[in-house]
Amino acid sequence: MVLNEFVSYMISFPTNFFFFPFMMFLLLMLVDLIFNVVENATADMDFFDLDNIPGTGLLLPPILSKVPVMVAMCTSFFIATVLSFYSDYHVNNWLSSELAFVADIISIPIVSYVALVISAWVLKPLEPFFDKSKTFAQVNFIGLKARVYSSKVTSDMGEVMVMQSGNEYLLDAVCEQNNNIKYGDEVVIVSRDSQSRRYVIVKK
Repeated sequence: MVLNEFVSYMISFPTNFFFFPFMMFLLLMLVDLIFNVVENATADMDFFDLDNIPGTGLLLPPILSKVPVMVAMCTSFFIATVLSFYSDYHVNNWLSSELAFVADIISIPIVSYVALVISAWVLKPLEPFFDKSKTFAQVNFIGLKARVYSSKVTSDMGEVMVMQSGNEYLLDAVCEQNNNIKYGDEVVIVSRDSQSRRYVIVKK
């Protein structure tokens, strides 16, 4: 298969149904690795909160709720693209154009579900790395000393670095409006805002 034929399959129906979203999520994931825009924009959102929906465990692999949304979506659409590519390639060789079009439409939900199952199997070994109950949740930062990591800390934004048991933790932090806290200052974490999930600090 030459490159032109391969590209034509990628951008033709039904493979493009999965290929274009895969490229979009791949680009978003690469941008997020640099600028961390997705995590900041979706801090209070849970796109894969499947635990409270009855019956979803029978349809969707629960592991997809344990990994970041960009990783889950990118992996799922990549696998779906591969499956759709080979499915479309063989269908066009075996069936007439009319029957091939019908088979392509039928293949979309089948490929989607199989891709989710395979993605869950592929991502299963990575689950411990994204399990928040085994990382930050075990550390109580209230009362600990920290050092300001951002240029300044305001009532809306800021970052502090905490040293605990030889590990460094970078936390989102805010302070009272009249406090002048800047980079390098030593502070104490006094509480955590449950809504914004940011730690409230005071100058030491």
